[in-house]
Amino acid sequence: MYVAYFDEVKPNEKEGQHRYIVGGIVVAMSSIAAIEAQLTELSLEVFGTSDLTADTEFHSTFIYSKKGGFKTMEPEKRLYVFERLGQILSDREAIKKVYACINTDKLYAGTNAAEHAFMHFVERVDNVIGKGGSAILIGDLDDQQARNMVSEFSRYRTRGTNSKYGKLITRIVDSVHFCRSHHSRMIQLADAYVFTVSNGYTKRTGWFADGYRKAMAGADLWPDGYKEWPK
Repeated sequence: MYVAYFDEVKPNEKEGQHRYIVGGIVVAMSSIAAIEAQLTELSLEVFGTSDLTADTEFHSTFIYSKKGGFKTMEPEKRLYVFERLGQILSDREAIKKVYACINTDKLYAGTNAAEHAFMHFVERVDNVIGKGGSAILIGDLDDQQARNMVSEFSRYRTRGTNSKYGKLITRIVDSVHFCRSHHSRMIQLADAYVFTVSNGYTKRTGWFADGYRKAMAGADLWPDGYKEWPK
């Protein structure tokens, strides 16, 4: 049994990022506790507490932009946090990485980028689980998008996806579940992965952008399943 934790990154025109990305991590239930223990250890080191609050959340955008619990943190320490998250994500035995990227600047008018990103992500998660496997989906709670995803996912399980070849989703069970990201270290780790994917499509420059790339250089972030569309 697996749990697929996921998050999304919306297009950011100011940073030259024209992609809608849904991605995350797929983890066997037997491995979750060990991964959570590593993240708790990092929380104790960085914040001095293991409490799950908004101020102790490993939110990659906040780490990068010096916001929230990272507002007064020195740049070197923020880069260290990214490096540690990258090391945890590099465990290919325990963590499978999946994403779907929709090129919004290439879509026909009226095409729903969010729906397509979620659909292709679900298809890849279903593939990664493999025959005989099963999983549930847990995402970062976004009230409006959460309602849309629940409706779409129900359709994938009963009638299949509406991609080019279509796929009946049989290995992901129940509904889509949601949780506030500051209540789940695993969603925070999924956020860290999606941030790395998004960063590859941005035009961020400057000394901190260079520092981030250096901090993540040693991490094994190659996806186990991905889709970029349209080409």
